[in-house]
Amino acid sequence: MQSARETRARQTAPLHRTACAAAVHTALITLCLAALPSATPPAYAADSAPAQLQSYAIPAGPLDAALAHFGHASGVLLSYPPALAAGRHSPGVSGEHSAPAALARLLAGTGLEAVPQSNGGYTLRAASRPTSGEATLAPMTVTATTERSASTEGSGRYGSNVGTTALPFNATLRDTPQSISIISSQMIEDRKIDRLFDVIQQATGLAVNRYESNRGSLFARGFNINNYLIDGAPTGINEQWSAGEVFSNTAIYDRVEILRGSDGLMTGVGNPSAIINMVRKRADSRVFKGSISAEVGSWSQRGLTADISTPLNESGSTRVRVVADHDAGNSYVDRLKNREQIFYATIEQDIGDRSLLSAGISRQENDTKSPTWGGVPGWIASNANDAVQSDWSRSMTTAPHWSYWDSDYTNWFARGEHDFGNGWRVKAGYTRGDRSSEAKIANFYQYGSLHPVLGTSFIHQELFPGFSYSLPMSGYAGLYYVDNTKEDVNIQVEGEFQLFGREHQLAFGYDDSRERLKTIGNPGNTGSAVFPAPSLYTWDGHGYEPAYTYPVGSGGIYINQKVVQKAWFVAGRFSLAEPLKLILGTRVIDYSVIDYKDRNNDFTSDNETIPYAGVVFDLTRNLSAYASYTTIFEPQSKRDASNKQLAPIEGNTREIGLKGAFFDNRLNASLSVFEMRQENVARASGRIPGMTPPQTAYAEVDGVVSEGFEVEIAGEIRPGWNASVGYAKFRAEDASGTELNSLMPRQQFNAFTSYRLPGAWNGLTVGGGVRWQSRTYADALFLPGKKLEQKAYSVVDLMARYEIDKQLSLQLNIDNVLDEKYFSPPESGLEVFWQEPRNARLSLKYQF
Repeated sequence: MQSARETRARQTAPLHRTACAAAVHTALITLCLAALPSATPPAYAADSAPAQLQSYAIPAGPLDAALAHFGHASGVLLSYPPALAAGRHSPGVSGEHSAPAALARLLAGTGLEAVPQSNGGYTLRAASRPTSGEATLAPMTVTATTERSASTEGSGRYGSNVGTTALPFNATLRDTPQSISIISSQMIEDRKIDRLFDVIQQATGLAVNRYESNRGSLFARGFNINNYLIDGAPTGINEQWSAGEVFSNTAIYDRVEILRGSDGLMTGVGNPSAIINMVRKRADSRVFKGSISAEVGSWSQRGLTADISTPLNESGSTRVRVVADHDAGNSYVDRLKNREQIFYATIEQDIGDRSLLSAGISRQENDTKSPTWGGVPGWIASNANDAVQSDWSRSMTTAPHWSYWDSDYTNWFARGEHDFGNGWRVKAGYTRGDRSSEAKIANFYQYGSLHPVLGTSFIHQELFPGFSYSLPMSGYAGLYYVDNTKEDVNIQVEGEFQLFGREHQLAFGYDDSRERLKTIGNPGNTGSAVFPAPSLYTWDGHGYEPAYTYPVGSGGIYINQKVVQKAWFVAGRFSLAEPLKLILGTRVIDYSVIDYKDRNNDFTSDNETIPYAGVVFDLTRNLSAYASYTTIFEPQSKRDASNKQLAPIEGNTREIGLKGAFFDNRLNASLSVFEMRQENVARASGRIPGMTPPQTAYAEVDGVVSEGFEVEIAGEIRPGWNASVGYAKFRAEDASGTELNSLMPRQQFNAFTSYRLPGAWNGLTVGGGVRWQSRTYADALFLPGKKLEQKAYSVVDLMARYEIDKQLSLQLNIDNVLDEKYFSPPESGLEVFWQEPRNARLSLKYQF
């Protein structure tokens, strides 16, 4: 049985670090171990005084979230099966109460009661007549503060105290020796974050490079993000052959968890940037409830969303939830139109008090008319010896009227979990995702600069001929097909055990992941003799559609491969002393790639071991220090100029930090300092010869170092006042000191706050924020010495919501209020895709 002290939840944030991460990392561990013999618990309020009055401010909402908040505030140990609290609603509690009185108020109307235990804690059970059989309940002993299944819906605040991405056992953010940001349901609601890339723009230290209408890159700590999860299960995303994944709709998600840095322990290979875990909404309501919302916005945008939950039987042991969303409209880009539909349905079934089965399906469809393939020309020739950066209207596009880009994604899942009643649990899951896309797209201005008079492109070899000779370039057009299937099976066992008189945690499991990707291209005949490029100054998108090399529906195979990953992992959290916890783990991976197009590119790596080590030391009741170390092993899909796959990235990550939880654990703060060292990092080096459409070639770079720090504060400062503030700074260089990946800003600052007015204006919530980032640039291919640069900029957003009554609310969001004009440079440094100008959305929401 865990002591109340051992099971108190923690909230954490990163410490400071000197320029030498390894030295400080070692020093911190040495300091902690040196303190071990005399370590004593921080001075907390006595747990043995349950009658002591304490101030509580726990809002109404999901019962599991309310219990988590209560556990944080009181330090009282609660024991209950996870399924018991699922779907129940708590009225909340405020004011000064004893712990028993506060708990009783939280449980009012839930159909549950608290039974006192000899250790000063409580067991929760369904309300019934007292019997002599209380001792036979044998509930699972967990702390409400670490209940990982708690959703953020109804919490009313930004961030969360519990993350599920980094470690395989129950752990609060303060228990986790890595940097974690959680974009909660309330933040998504206030900001009207409808797409995954919008979520990423709110996260500390993450950047979005949206280089065209349907694709974009995500970055953290200087590197591409390649690890995406849905409910903790990997989902296949290939940026080059995208099916619109980074624009995934957020209507079906409760929250998005972002783990910065490498973590091969839980998510396969050790990617050095970040892990994005999209956590779906659950069928957790034992009463019928839901919401319907309608939205209109700039450029004739319109949307309709329905979210309904209901039990299927009187006891609420069988529950379902359905979410449907439809969005359509035009764009600030000429001719660009989009229609999007998403449907999600899930069911949960309690089997007794200790087992839970769940299953569901989601499907998203995106249909885009006149999508951009790249951007508009980034350079215009100013005279016979120079080219200058262009400044087109944000509505300008090179997309023809006949182009389209349609994609869909279907995801099935089934999960089961069981509590053995002795502190041990097992869970297993299966996920399958099918993505497909079909695109008829064209890019007419790919190389060189634009003639200042004719509006057509110079071939790069004839860039500066004094305008006496120029050859228009038609660029590329074609039909492209993508089919991507990914299956993931996992099983995990976790629990607590006693050793040397202390309580420890252990988890182990197995993952099997299989992905199949096939891409087909059908190039169009767009040679200049057949289809001369029109003048971009006057073109309206209408014109000749090229003939295709193959019959429609077929083409040449570009990629046809299968990736298999099998992995075992084990991890432990050991209580070395009251304030000191050590986390150790390892993951052993068998990784293989079968290239059916060219078996010479097959790749196999067996028994790759990714170790993980971390330490957490409680400095005070509110503050903890941590340090962690893990290795990096990441196979790459990028290819060199000979069309050979690059060697896997290898290296390590060191991180130290401070984490804190304040104002009754409603506000989280963190400071992290990190250093990553890597070999075989990909750097763009030109084009792969003979490839149509053109594909970027990469070279392997050794001796890469990325180091920096991140600061974040997120949560509720006081009732009704939420804030999220973050700042990040880093540098990434190779062994020669050359800057690496200049597409990501070296400094970023994000801040957003919302406040619900008091008194007669209590129905009104107002908010606003700013996003600032430093310069980004890309070296222009075929233009020696030229850099396509976006200078530092800031974007200001505002919101206001008025609750007409308890069920109906009206919300206005205005983004880019100051109408900042900015773009994200692509790797080629040749094109510009302008980001959204000032725009507004008005939504009406009815809850029942």
